[in-house]
Amino acid sequence: MELVTSQGNSVLLFTVIHFTLGRSFSVLFAILNHMPVLLYFPLALAYDYVQIPVYGAILEHSSKRFFPVRWLQKKADRASSYMSDKPLFKKMLALGDVGLILLSALPIRGFGILSGSIVSFFMKKGKWEGTILLMIGSFLGIFIIMGIAQGAIKVFSLF
Repeated sequence: MELVTSQGNSVLLFTVIHFTLGRSFSVLFAILNHMPVLLYFPLALAYDYVQIPVYGAILEHSSKRFFPVRWLQKKADRASSYMSDKPLFKKMLALGDVGLILLSALPIRGFGILSGSIVSFFMKKGKWEGTILLMIGSFLGIFIIMGIAQGAIKVFSLF
């Protein structure tokens, strides 16, 4: 654990985990490594906020086909086709704004900012409205992950 001993290395690992594995794993990493809440909570929110305009631009300008956009477009298409087959996704889409918040909040694989951005785009939400709904979901999602992780740590500490 030499790599995680300093605060800077923890933040760097948190960042890499957040952008590769997602918000759930990065917040779990922060909790397990005893990072201060006032450090990882705003970082997770900021990293989710950074992703929203990137995914929005990819969805709006998907006709431009240089490599990074093509790669992310394929990822977005796979996520969209995966989600459209799921009954839970259809129920959340029927809920409107609340469904969009829940979709971006739930710490389940296939949910999150990418899925929320795609649904927001298909629901024809404006940039500001979609961003606010996704950030509310991100905010709630971080609390959900924190609660699950803290509960799991307390259960494991009993053994």
